[in-house]
Amino acid sequence: MIEQLFLQILNMSIIGGIVILFILVSRLFLKKVPKIFSYILWSVALLRLLVPFSFESMLSLIPINPRPISNESLYVAQTNIGGISGQEITISPNLTTANLAEPVNPMQTFISIGAMLWIAGIFLLLIYSLFTLYRLKGRLASSVHEKDNIYISHEIDMPFVLGLIRPKIYLPVSLSESERDYIVLHEQTHIKRFDHVFRIIGYLALLVHWFNPLVWIAFHVSGKDMEMSCDESVIKAFGDKVKSDYSISLLSLATGRRNIGVTPLAFGEGDTKGRVKNVMNYKKPMFWVIIIALIFVIVLSFGLLANPKNEGLTVEQYAENYVQQVIEEYENAEYQNFKVVDHKITSLDRIAVFDEIFNHPIELWLLEYRIKPDKIENVMLAGGMNEIDGWITEDSSMGKPVMVFSYDKKVYDHIGIIWTGEMGETLSGNEIALRQLLESKGYLPHETFEGKHALVKFNLSTGETCQALLSKPVRQGDDGIWCVERWMDGNGSIYYSDPMVNTTLSEYYTELQEQCDQGHKPWLLDLSQVAMDFIYRSLGQSQDSGILELIDNARVEDFLQTPTSAYIGYIYNFADSYPDMFHFDPVEWITLDDTDRLEDLGIGPQDMPNGYYIHNPIEDIFSFKVNEDTEYNFIDWGNDFVGIDQDRFYSTKDKQEFIRYLDTYSDRAAKVPFVIETKDGYVTSITEQFVN
Repeated sequence: MIEQLFLQILNMSIIGGIVILFILVSRLFLKKVPKIFSYILWSVALLRLLVPFSFESMLSLIPINPRPISNESLYVAQTNIGGISGQEITISPNLTTANLAEPVNPMQTFISIGAMLWIAGIFLLLIYSLFTLYRLKGRLASSVHEKDNIYISHEIDMPFVLGLIRPKIYLPVSLSESERDYIVLHEQTHIKRFDHVFRIIGYLALLVHWFNPLVWIAFHVSGKDMEMSCDESVIKAFGDKVKSDYSISLLSLATGRRNIGVTPLAFGEGDTKGRVKNVMNYKKPMFWVIIIALIFVIVLSFGLLANPKNEGLTVEQYAENYVQQVIEEYENAEYQNFKVVDHKITSLDRIAVFDEIFNHPIELWLLEYRIKPDKIENVMLAGGMNEIDGWITEDSSMGKPVMVFSYDKKVYDHIGIIWTGEMGETLSGNEIALRQLLESKGYLPHETFEGKHALVKFNLSTGETCQALLSKPVRQGDDGIWCVERWMDGNGSIYYSDPMVNTTLSEYYTELQEQCDQGHKPWLLDLSQVAMDFIYRSLGQSQDSGILELIDNARVEDFLQTPTSAYIGYIYNFADSYPDMFHFDPVEWITLDDTDRLEDLGIGPQDMPNGYYIHNPIEDIFSFKVNEDTEYNFIDWGNDFVGIDQDRFYSTKDKQEFIRYLDTYSDRAAKVPFVIETKDGYVTSITEQFVN
């Protein structure tokens, strides 16, 4: 994004500006030493303005974070408090977190406008420079070649170097023979030191950071240091005897001089007064002065090139910063008539780690904090929030805030906030909300592939329903291959497939493409097999399945509707260990209609007196979780819940009633099969199989 690039340039410009200020001050201490030392320092500013990275050191002289403007500036929405009376304000998570769908963020608008102006400024400066260069070359068309790379021109009043690969020295015809030797030496020193190359690089930095006045100052002052250091080279070569003549030449060249325009490929003499003064005052420095100046320049360059050592904020510090940001938003809110006088973090717990699903290592931390306003009587609490001794807890219908971090070597980068209400308070379901947050912040692309999509829903033999989103890359044409973009299990856990990082999937794509090249065309009806093959490979097992649904030209929104899985088996340990969990042993329910399966197992009608057979060769224990919306359906054999004359089928959402029903069996219904349906990590219903 152009906005992110512009933010990067702003950060580099701020750090570069600090370096420029350091160099300008340090030049005062280098006044009595050769100008080559101050000229060398300008290369540090050049690196800082053009190179977006550096090393870290405790000896860094940079006083601020090398990224003073965070990318979060693009996404932090403005707190919007509307419809509030002068005496009331509602504390709600909606006021402290960005609306991902429609963020209200004037900073993002400001940055977008700034980015457009930045690009426009670069183009204007570039066009002007190319125009002046074109005009200058037209004036030099009549110049006469004297020798080597030296040319004489009647159209110029001052000597300069022009060119990049093969730079040429242009001299005005007014130069006398005695002047030419040291003037030519001056220009040759420029070329020998590659000043013509560094000047172009410096001009590129000026183009990129044209909005920074310190960069313009640096471009001008570095040019003066460059010229003075070349003057000193001339005096050093010819001796002090040429000081007067050389100074007179500089003065005569400056008289009536015409500006050649701002162009990076041509540079010449400037600041005649300062140069003459420097030439006349130049003395060969003592050896110890050179050593001290060299050490000073090396130390200063190291300190300005290094970033301050970043130990990385702890998670607690990041959380504290977030809470402080929330407090400032409340205090600065319009119509607010109270201030937050204190705040504290009551708990911060890491609840999930995603190292492989996403492109970046991701951590989720559940944050609980409290704020204390100075006028609690003017605060109208949102639903579900509490007030204890003047402290307001941050907990409402949206749930609790979950801080999302990307981390690398324990250095955390705060991405944003999601809420437990968005996740349904399940670890298996928060990948959807997390995916949406990461996409909104630019951490993940919205789509792995463009083009046609298909959604396949199918059952595994265990009873779990899975679905896969398949994509047909447009680059493959009408007969192209279908790729597994992502798949989801019945608990809402999403698994993303990226061919750039997943070697197994890349190999699978290659295999499919080879089949296409051989004339095999995986048509739409074959998509289910494409999806299941990959999922089975991921699961490391092979299972039969049944196709439930296939949606052609599906949308991602269709995929995000989590599937419902159905299992049949025995219930164990309901409410024994955990109040909302139970153990489950899945079985296979076979009827007389399942002839192929009966033949595989060698089971005949004599083994099925009741018309069904329960196949359970291995006891597998799974754990499932219920909630207040779970529905329990069973047959009230003992009329414990319904009247004698009523239908014995009983349905309830009271978990304790279902536990009482299980208690009517001496073994807690260990051998009574139940059908359970799950969605988003929770059991939606438990139904006794005999009800069906």
